[in-house]
Amino acid sequence: MRSLIVRSAAAALALAILPVACSKLGLDKDLEKLGLGGQPAQSKELPSPKQLKTIAYMSRANSGGKDGRLIYDHIEQARSCHDLGIAMRWNRPPDIKAGPFDQKMTYISSGIPADLSKTSEVFLTGKIKAGQSMPSGGSVWSLTLPDGSELQVIESPEYSEKQEEAQQEPGAPQTMSHPYTPGRLLCVYGVYQGDIGMALGKPQHVPLVSALFAMDRTR
Repeated sequence: MRSLIVRSAAAALALAILPVACSKLGLDKDLEKLGLGGQPAQSKELPSPKQLKTIAYMSRANSGGKDGRLIYDHIEQARSCHDLGIAMRWNRPPDIKAGPFDQKMTYISSGIPADLSKTSEVFLTGKIKAGQSMPSGGSVWSLTLPDGSELQVIESPEYSEKQEEAQQEPGAPQTMSHPYTPGRLLCVYGVYQGDIGMALGKPQHVPLVSALFAMDRTR
């Protein structure tokens, strides 16, 4: 599993890129601000009332817009990757440009689209093949996507520390319980970096995503 780090020069390159993306995304703010942005009042791809009912346990707050739209302000409360996906789609519908990059969020339901542009914001869920912390801090994972393809995910030391700090607050939900356990799910909101990741135990490249928010769950 150590080859996941040692042999991945691509991951090191992405780590150099990530602080810039984090700054632009405003990730120096509180955890609850992640993934929020825009006023998608005219979206045609919002979750259904039935879907929203399943995440009624998650807190909401006024987005600050003129329309008074409520958004899920503590996405770390999600009990499953499925629930997180619903909250994200409400906050950032896939058909509306929003967020710090003023672009549409790409929701990965199978594999990475062939025409996906670098620096695209993405949300995805994959099954953990392997994962570990890095000597310099942060984490790296090898995931299997629903279509069976492999993806590498990295989380910068800076952001990893912020997420750990947020979890230490009294009563705070645990975003990471068993983050390196094979078979568990890892749901990720991040930035696509292209096919510059390293496959697990193979001398070939795979898609790489720099994680801006991640949590592990059983479903």
